Amino acid sequence: MTATKARDQLGRLIDRAHSEPVYLTRHNRRVGAIVNAETLDRLMEAAEELDDIAAYDAAKADGGESITLDELRRELGL
Repeated sequence: MTATKARDQLGRLIDRAHSEPVYLTRHNRRVGAIVNAETLDRLMEAAEELDDIAAYDAAKADGGESITLDELRRELGL
C-alpha cells in the first residue's frame, strides 16, 4: 500500500495490523510497516537477545578474560 493511501486509511490499517503486517510502499519499494504492538515487542526482545549472543560470541573469539556468573553478579551488585 502506498504511503499516501495509508495516510488516508490509518484507522483501518491499524485494525488490519492486529492480524498481519501492513507494508507501506513509495515508488514501488517497501519503506515501512505497521505491525501489532505486541508483535513489535517480541521482535525487539528477540533482536536484543541476538545482539547479546553476538556480543558474547565476539568476546569469546577475542579470548577475553572470563568470569563466572556469580562474579559478574557481585560486580554489578546483584
